Amino acid sequence: MLRLAVHPVRFLLLVLALVLLAGPALAEPRFDDPPEHSADGGFTLHWEAPGAVVLERASGPDFDDARVIYEGGDASRVISGLPDGEYRFRLRAADADEDAWSDRITVEVEHHSLARAFGFFAVGAAVFLVLIFALLRGRPRG
Repeated sequence: MLRLAVHPVRFLLLVLALVLLAGPALAEPRFDDPPEHSADGGFTLHWEAPGAVVLERASGPDFDDARVIYEGGDASRVISGLPDGEYRFRLRAADADEDAWSDRITVEVEHHSLARAFGFFAVGAAVFLVLIFALLRGRPRG
């Protein structure tokens, strides 16, 4: 029978090396599958982070008008009510330096056209009228 012996010190050094190699990848928050477009002005941003984060939104590429929209330990944030335009988001660990942003994304918001919205309204109204007609026509008579 073959017995494989591993020296305890070598094993601990190997484990320590693996932890150190994996550490930097987990230390910085990163967006997880961010959206690129929104047709209704709303979406959800997800991220992976080992602790609390700071999330900022800006409209320009230089983040001059950036403002904090979330700070805390959650791993996602719902964004809604945005008008048409390009929005930039950046993320950093809450305990990191204020200039140590780890990830940036851009989301373009372009709402459905007014003609398409009225088309949806017309189809909904037609279905409503057909349903009312079917209910009134199919009721029992007595």
